[in-house]
Amino acid sequence: MEENNMTMHIIFLIDSNALKQNPGGQFGNPNNYPGPHPPLKYGRGDDPSTYTNQSGDTPVTVYFNEEVLIYVQDSNSNIGVACAPVGFVAMSWEQSPITLDDLTGGDAVIGDISFRDTRVNSYGYDYVAGSNSPWAPENDNTSYLVTRHDASLTSPVKRNPYILVPALATPGTLQYGLEFYCAIGGEYIGNYWFDPSITIAAPQ
Repeated sequence: MEENNMTMHIIFLIDSNALKQNPGGQFGNPNNYPGPHPPLKYGRGDDPSTYTNQSGDTPVTVYFNEEVLIYVQDSNSNIGVACAPVGFVAMSWEQSPITLDDLTGGDAVIGDISFRDTRVNSYGYDYVAGSNSPWAPENDNTSYLVTRHDASLTSPVKRNPYILVPALATPGTLQYGLEFYCAIGGEYIGNYWFDPSITIAAPQ
């Protein structure tokens, strides 16, 4: 991936020990992440040591025309842990339910979400697309947009999958559901989800 100054990296630090104590959830039907939202770090550039550390409830501010890359990593630095974001659900915009115009109209808040990785030949992914959230409180709410991407990450050498949210150009706050997969030592632990947010702002 080519790095530029118009890319925001958001890394959620997953506690794999908590997941191991609370196994469960499947692709499209994940469990709630145990405990509070996982902490995060975020920043621009390719050096994570320079990123800002915050609680998982912090809405990360991104600027107009800035791509957003979303990762999940094990906070325990266990090389046997494989994590991957596998679902993105647009849930609310400015604290109101998402409408289809928010997603697909001329003033769409977000465009097509895609799933990427830095070692594309190491992954086995199957795309699953739909217009309804499979794990929102109301599964028949057609105003949710779900983008799902099945993953089988049983080898710890498979690294750095991420979600790419395209450049955004409408001010406001987007709350989204993030589903991720976790395996430890080649053993599938489960799928989990939580609901962080992004605030979109004009550059200062």
